[in-house]
Amino acid sequence: MISADELEQRAAGTWRAPRFDRLGDWLLRAADGFTGRANSALAAGDPRRPLADAVESVRAWYARLGQPAMIAVPFPMAGPAGELDGLLDALSWSRRDGPAIVMTARPGAIAGLAPGSVMAPVRVADAPDEAWLGMYHYRGQQLPPVARRLLMSAPWQAFASVREDGQTIAIGRVAADAGWAGITAIETDPRHRRRGLATAVTAALATLAVEHGATGLYLQVEDGNAAARELYEGMGFAGHHRYHYRIAP
Repeated sequence: MISADELEQRAAGTWRAPRFDRLGDWLLRAADGFTGRANSALAAGDPRRPLADAVESVRAWYARLGQPAMIAVPFPMAGPAGELDGLLDALSWSRRDGPAIVMTARPGAIAGLAPGSVMAPVRVADAPDEAWLGMYHYRGQQLPPVARRLLMSAPWQAFASVREDGQTIAIGRVAADAGWAGITAIETDPRHRRRGLATAVTAALATLAVEHGATGLYLQVEDGNAAARELYEGMGFAGHHRYHYRIAP
């Protein structure tokens, strides 16, 4: 069974910020503020110094970049995070809204779940096209330049989409590092929900992960997103750990 710290380190390898540094096992990341994962210090493992010194080093590193310091703190499903969170409480670091659950599954179990009711095929590409990017989080808005760099930052990644009547109506990304593949950016056009598109895209991406030799599969959902959790639990994913972001005062 992989630990939360180990899985977070492997996940970091599939979303590599252009600026980074090491603090023992901790990973400091910056990407012009685009996504929390790419703009936080991952507190996974041993920082090789007292926690108070490590937290101050994180604060100073982000201060030099002119952006707020943020720490991603993984913790067990039952929580809470423990000593680090206690220290951050004492130092008045706030909690960012939207803690997340990381869920895991065997890639082969998910690969065979594509529903037969989905008529449009799932297309796969090595890089995201403009239609894919147009659906990714910022519908109708231009993504920052660093977004594409992050999307293409893994040792291996692939992008899935479903098109119908000339429009892209569902997307997803899979990326792998060190034997584990992560599924991200599952998006469905609101007008086409409840058709099994998210399941079809997830299954197609899991199939690619199997073909690429991945032995583990993970994804993340916001703790409060009950619909997404129900969907993925129904597919066979199970909660592995949680994490949240702490922001310096």
